[in-house]
Amino acid sequence: MPDLLKIAALGILLVLSAKPVLAKDQSAPAPVIFDCWEPERTFKQCAATGPDGRPRLKRSYSARLRYDPDGLASVMLFNGTDKRKFQWYYVRRGVAPVPVETMDNGPDYFEDGLARSPVSGKIGYIDRKLNLVIPAIYDGAYPFKDGVAVVCTACSYVSDSTATEGERGWYEGGQWGRIDRTGRVVSPFRPRRKANRSNSTDG
Repeated sequence: MPDLLKIAALGILLVLSAKPVLAKDQSAPAPVIFDCWEPERTFKQCAATGPDGRPRLKRSYSARLRYDPDGLASVMLFNGTDKRKFQWYYVRRGVAPVPVETMDNGPDYFEDGLARSPVSGKIGYIDRKLNLVIPAIYDGAYPFKDGVAVVCTACSYVSDSTATEGERGWYEGGQWGRIDRTGRVVSPFRPRRKANRSNSTDG
């Protein structure tokens, strides 16, 4: 009888010790696989999400990118099941790709050394080392010009449905202000009701 109790106890311990492993395996999401687009060519399954949910390029694809003198390259990733959903990224060797806004059908330019980067539905600014130097707290943002950028909160992006390919959208509503390259507000935020088309962007 004691032997049977020992066997039963061991069985219970084995089941209990296995539960956390099984739960972890079942809750771990499968990585998202991405294709990479280049003019006139698409590279299949060139990237996949890592443990933190951010995409990682395969070494074989990363090695073929053309890096500029600052060590930067750009790549457009999209899910093979829906090519309408794409995202531009800047890439540095040894650093996870960082998403950037689209500008003129390509990755956002570095103006005054900064480019716009979306994070969880908000927009901030990165430097050429891909550090987020201005927090992503804005609902709309335009590129820097002469050390100043126009940004907005509680505004909405509007796409011109009648525009030809390559034309730009704009932001409407909300509160508008200006920031400098350190993120300091240099013009107080005020309401703006008219569309700001003069600083239009592909978003």
